[in-house]
Amino acid sequence: MPPSARLPDFIVVGAAKSGTTSLYQLLRRHPDLFLPDIKEPEYFARDDRYSAGIESYAANFADARDDQLVGECSTIYTLSPFFPHAARRAAEHVPDAKIIYLLRQPVDRAYSFYVQIIKNYQNVTSDLSVHRTFEDFIDPTRLASAAPRSKVFSKANDHLPDEPDLCLAGSDYLLQANAWLQHFPRDQILFLKFEDFVGDRPTTVGTITDFLGISRLPDEIFDASGVTRNVAANHFRRRGQERVINRIGQRFGFLWSLRHVLPEGLKTTLKTRIVRSFSADNRHVPPKMLPATKASLTKRFKAQQIELDSITGLDTSSWWK
Repeated sequence: MPPSARLPDFIVVGAAKSGTTSLYQLLRRHPDLFLPDIKEPEYFARDDRYSAGIESYAANFADARDDQLVGECSTIYTLSPFFPHAARRAAEHVPDAKIIYLLRQPVDRAYSFYVQIIKNYQNVTSDLSVHRTFEDFIDPTRLASAAPRSKVFSKANDHLPDEPDLCLAGSDYLLQANAWLQHFPRDQILFLKFEDFVGDRPTTVGTITDFLGISRLPDEIFDASGVTRNVAANHFRRRGQERVINRIGQRFGFLWSLRHVLPEGLKTTLKTRIVRSFSADNRHVPPKMLPATKASLTKRFKAQQIELDSITGLDTSSWWK
């Protein structure tokens, strides 16, 4: 690798569905930081990308100025055991890098990860149906007879395994944190809560910039628009509208193309019927997890609280109230 090539000074390692996209967008606005256009290079986790060589990874940071800190954000770095080499490989290439890890209430995060998989599938296909429930993903007995992978995963998710722990492993924070603590000293890892980030972005990002040893972002940055928020809800709302409009278009054919020349009164009536039809058709929306599932997962992850708080220095008791 050329002597002038840059590698990360810090890495946001996860967790998926814990605000990392919003954090990435905010950190990119800091003049002292450089994060690549590709949010998740995933170099240290994926064998196919790691085998391409460190030069291919360094190319992501080629445009960084000499006076900037370089970072990246790849959430599958905390998806062990499916990507077990991420922390070790990172330690080999960037042993002095600072590690930032956002944690979210684990049951909510697991379900949100499932929703993201469904959303990704709908985004790249014309199929707006939901072919698996959350329980189909996490229960081995149900997964065996569930809809095939081709009806659930998008091409962008080809690297993800179709296994029962896929949605749950990322919420096993003890497993994930210990994987990184095996290779990085504790003082190089900053653990934060997603809920604190959502509730007070300036303070949480300020903790991060203090950790990195740079100035804090000005308050007006946080008032600006463009930071990703409830993307999933917006996605399913749009997909629902598309579903209804497509169905009406198929039913009325050429007449549907003339809707723009209708009198305003008829347009209003038509819009009302579309909205009513949309409200009644939720086949494109992932079903909520069953109460029994939530109770079981709550028991599983709540058992980690004391040890997790000790390792991370966080107080996660609010997750269970």
